[in-house]
Amino acid sequence: MSSRVNNNPFERRQVMKVNQEKSRPLPPWMSRMRAQWVEETVSETVKADNCLFGVIIGPGGSTIKELQVKYNIRVLVPRKGSKDEPITVQGKDKTLVKNAVLRIKALIAEEKERRRVTTPVSQTLCIPKALHGKVIGLQGQNIRPITQALKIKIQFPNKNDNSDEVTLTGLPD
Repeated sequence: MSSRVNNNPFERRQVMKVNQEKSRPLPPWMSRMRAQWVEETVSETVKADNCLFGVIIGPGGSTIKELQVKYNIRVLVPRKGSKDEPITVQGKDKTLVKNAVLRIKALIAEEKERRRVTTPVSQTLCIPKALHGKVIGLQGQNIRPITQALKIKIQFPNKNDNSDEVTLTGLPD
């Protein structure tokens, strides 16, 4: 077995430069700025389900950018797939951070309500198989006005099925 030796001086120099750049200390002015930011920063967290992070980010990041500019803060949203990590809001002004947190909570509440109202729910009723025909009526004349007025779907079991379960599906309101 022979070990491969890199005889090209240019490649060796490039590797050394990359290693040197990684280990170079920060300039003093940058360290001071960083320390000042850490000292003066107010930080608050907001708990939200991972599926709601998109509401805070917005299409193309527009909502999060708007929040950051309007309130002069930073919003740190956990990466996709991270579990139980809160959204962090950081800024120098405590009132602006609080206002941003309130706005984020409002966005989350609005989205939860929108999903609650627009997500269909199902309910199963037991109606004896012998009465299914009477409930439906001739060519659906009994059931059609109900489904149209309430904007629901009613699913009866197949004729060959002996089940008595009838499923009603519609919006919660």
